[in-house]
Amino acid sequence: MKLRQKYDKGEDPPYPAIDGELYDPLMKRSMTIRARVDSGFSGSLLLGIADYVGLGLQHYEEPENAIAGRLVTGISVPLRASRGVVRLGSEHLECPVYATPLLSKPLLGRQLLKAWVTTLDGPAQTTVIRSEEGSTTRTRGKKE
Repeated sequence: MKLRQKYDKGEDPPYPAIDGELYDPLMKRSMTIRARVDSGFSGSLLLGIADYVGLGLQHYEEPENAIAGRLVTGISVPLRASRGVVRLGSEHLECPVYATPLLSKPLLGRQLLKAWVTTLDGPAQTTVIRSEEGSTTRTRGKKE
């Protein structure tokens, strides 16, 4: 799998983002997402509360996995936790999905980024995400 996407120019300066699909844990409902690539976020995927509830993830919450996020200002913010399946290109990856009412655009963090080789090409304003050769994709807990 190899995805190449231009930076999102909705802000100045443009930011690296990647388009994908997010499914509930049973893969019955889905939504298209454009997530900012955020190497400063240690989690997997962080959504605004409207997207989280819109996909019905509150029905699959795992309160024992809820965490507190820390803003750059140092303020601690509680994050709701659920599970979901992210599809980028042909690959599906089951992962934790977090939510906060303080976020307007999804963030794709290091916990998911470590599954792929990710290149941010600033001069070309392009994000490239690809699988390593010989790697396997985990879908719903099974190797493909």
